[in-house]
Amino acid sequence: MGAENVGKDRGVASQKARLGVLVVVLVLVFCVWLWRSWGVPVHKPSAQVAGPAETLYVDILNQAKQLAPKPPAHPTPFAQAMVARDAIQSGEFYKADEMIKSVLQKSHMGPWTFQPFTAFMAALTAPGDAKFARGINAWVLARPSSAIAHLVRANYYFNIAWWIRGNGFANDVRANNQETFGFAMDLAAQDAREALKINGRDPYAWSMYLRILKSTGANTAQRAVFHEAIRAFAGYYALYRIRLSALQPKWGGTTRDMYRFVAKYAGETPAESPLRMLYVNLYAQLLGASSDVCGAVVRAPQMDHCVQMVMRRVTEPGLREDAYDAIKRRGGVRGLALSDELGRILPDMIMTSGGGHTAASFLQVAARTFGSDTQLVARDTAKNNFMIDRMAALVWYEHGQMTNAETLDKRSLSDLANSRFPSRYVEDGARAAIYTDLASIYNRKHEFRRVVVYEKAAARLLGGEGARPGYAALECAALFRLKLYRQGLGTCRAIVAADGNLQTRFWLGRIEDVLGKSSAAVRDYGLVASSESGYRDYAGIAIAVIYDREGQWQESLDALNRYSYLFKKAYDDHYDMAIAYNDRCYDKMQLGDLKGALRDCTASLRYGSLPDAYAKQQELRRMLDSRP
Repeated sequence: MGAENVGKDRGVASQKARLGVLVVVLVLVFCVWLWRSWGVPVHKPSAQVAGPAETLYVDILNQAKQLAPKPPAHPTPFAQAMVARDAIQSGEFYKADEMIKSVLQKSHMGPWTFQPFTAFMAALTAPGDAKFARGINAWVLARPSSAIAHLVRANYYFNIAWWIRGNGFANDVRANNQETFGFAMDLAAQDAREALKINGRDPYAWSMYLRILKSTGANTAQRAVFHEAIRAFAGYYALYRIRLSALQPKWGGTTRDMYRFVAKYAGETPAESPLRMLYVNLYAQLLGASSDVCGAVVRAPQMDHCVQMVMRRVTEPGLREDAYDAIKRRGGVRGLALSDELGRILPDMIMTSGGGHTAASFLQVAARTFGSDTQLVARDTAKNNFMIDRMAALVWYEHGQMTNAETLDKRSLSDLANSRFPSRYVEDGARAAIYTDLASIYNRKHEFRRVVVYEKAAARLLGGEGARPGYAALECAALFRLKLYRQGLGTCRAIVAADGNLQTRFWLGRIEDVLGKSSAAVRDYGLVASSESGYRDYAGIAIAVIYDREGQWQESLDALNRYSYLFKKAYDDHYDMAIAYNDRCYDKMQLGDLKGALRDCTASLRYGSLPDAYAKQQELRRMLDSRP
């Protein structure tokens, strides 16, 4: 199925049957991928459980409750999503359908968002285990005319695809993962298209379809779908933002396409229109593209200068002023809505390599708009906006100044009183976001107890463990480092069940390993090792070590050979390569392949100076010399 056909209605009578076959194939492919990732189970040794640490853990829980004294007054979108997720897994499709429809009906379209449905769907369709995948497929097969069922499955396939592929550059993704990514995206597109055929009055479904088409590089198809979407929902900002992003050069567009798009849809609108924020998005995307160009040709110390030079070439006259004006002219989108949208755009600018100068200028414009003082020692913060101080904290964080970042984030907590939130849930969400920022700061400062305190407080506000995609791994890592293994086991399993986070799964594997749960550790390490995660090197080596510890040298050797990237310079640093070659040397030595072992120990010493490799190399030479 080519990308150029993804947006066309084929009108073939056998389409539904073919779709059913493809769905089954994908489930089988995904299950096989999981099976291959997990490897062969090992025998479970006697558990070596660390001593009790109940006093420390109870103290942490009490401190978290002090930060979040009141649990949510009503079920949060995350909590509701977990109930719907359980219903799907249990085959209670009517219950899931009614709950999802209820959240959809209660959602509203703000200047830039469609909430709480967007947050609800993100939690509901996070990558899960094979049981959840089977539940979704059974739902669609049982109720093929349900737009909701097709939308949920489209979302799930989309998330699984990115979970497998990772967020690295395409050239760095292994061929099998890239192929599975494309296959899953094609299925996601089919389900999204079917959902819209059944019900084209769902703004979220249109945005989901556009995101899928962007991911497949189907620009022509996406353009047609975009025009259909804005005919139905002309004021839904997400549609324009997704389309603008797809026009970036890295997705097959051009900067000229981007300028024309913004001029057409933002330039002809009233000054107070939310679509004017497209100017800010355009500037942020040009900044990111400039950083990508510079990152390929210069080293870090020259990035700021290079990015500024490239930006001068690609920025047309008046763009910066239009972007500034979009922030200044708040009009009917005053206060909270504007700060929320800036909280989505500014972090990308602040964290863009070489983009510090540009990000600082935009942050200052926003600060003046809100009347916020971003100085560390501010005389009057009575009117400070919490998001502005939070973004100022991020700037300090990116510069490695953790104490200053902590000062600004704590001031951001005080600033919450300056905003009028439409509901307690929205305020709790803002508070939880600041708590997770503080947890990141404490993680950098190696204050792991405080990491867990603030992460648990955030989870309490949002409705449960796993409600913080991208952050929850910090809690599991901190629990491991605090040697709270038993407590960490339950926490990390809950997070993995909720969002499938690979970093969390890595730390779960480490906890399982310490507790002697070797089979479970191999399973979780295997998923990480087969992914594009930055933790995959350690995970692959850890699997081999577990097998070696069990005396299963052939299984260890098979695992190392399965994760062949461990031996390729293009993927791994030399230290990891030295360890991998050393481990393989040991396995071959135990299996009697002395010449192969000597080659691997010699290779290990080319990439590192491991004493173990030196000792084995000498022993192997003596053994080979003594042979007749």
